[in-house]
Amino acid sequence: MAPTFQKIEPVSKKARIVAQLREAIISGNIQAGEQIVEGKIAQQFGVGQGLIREALIELEHHGFVQRTPFSGTQVPKLTLEDAEQIFEIRIELEPLAFFLAGGKAGPGDLETLKELAEKTRAASQAEDLDAFFEHHLNFRKKIWSLSGNRYLYQTLERVVLPLYALYLIRRSYNRNGIVQTVLDCIEHQDKILVAYRNGDSKEARRIARNFLIKMKEYLGTRLVSNT
Repeated sequence: MAPTFQKIEPVSKKARIVAQLREAIISGNIQAGEQIVEGKIAQQFGVGQGLIREALIELEHHGFVQRTPFSGTQVPKLTLEDAEQIFEIRIELEPLAFFLAGGKAGPGDLETLKELAEKTRAASQAEDLDAFFEHHLNFRKKIWSLSGNRYLYQTLERVVLPLYALYLIRRSYNRNGIVQTVLDCIEHQDKILVAYRNGDSKEARRIARNFLIKMKEYLGTRLVSNT
C-alpha cells in the first residue's frame, strides 16, 4: 500500500513577517521605545497594511510590542523601575494562581506540566534561549489557566509577557546572569511539580512567591541596568 501523507502547509507571509520583526527587535535594529509605523513597514515588506497589523497583534501577545489606541505601536521600553513594579504585582498575584491551580490540577494536567518542564530543560541543555523562555512561559501560563480565574490569567498575561520579551532582548547584557536565571527557573519548576504531586497547594504558593522575590532582587544585575 502506498504511504499517505498529510499536506504540508507553507509558511505564511504573516509568520515570516512576525519572525523578521521579532528578530529586528531582539537584535536592536528596532530599538526599545521606537514607534512602529504600520504603513512604512508594509511598504518595506511589499504587503498590505492589514497583514502587518495582524503580525503586530501576534507580537503583542508575546510581549514584544505594545499597541495603544490612537497612539500606535512601539517596542516596550522597560526601565529597572518598570521591571521592579511588574515584579511587585507578580509577587502578590502569581502565587495565588499557583495556589488555585494546585486544587484543580488532575493527573493529565500534571503530565502536561511535566512535559513542559522537560522541554524547558532540553532547551536549556541545547543552549536555546528562545525555546527555553517559550517553554518556561508556557509552563507558567498552563498554571495560570488551571487557576480557573480568567481575570487573574488576563492580568498576569498583560504584565508578565513584556518581561519575557525583555529577557530575550537583553540576553547579551549579562549572559552569565541569564544562564543562572535559566538554572533557577528549572529548579523552580521541579519544586512546583513536587508540591503538586504531594497535593500541597500552599507549598506551591510559597515556592512561587520565594522564586519571584529572588528574581526581583536580581533584576539590576541580570536583566536591566540602572540607566
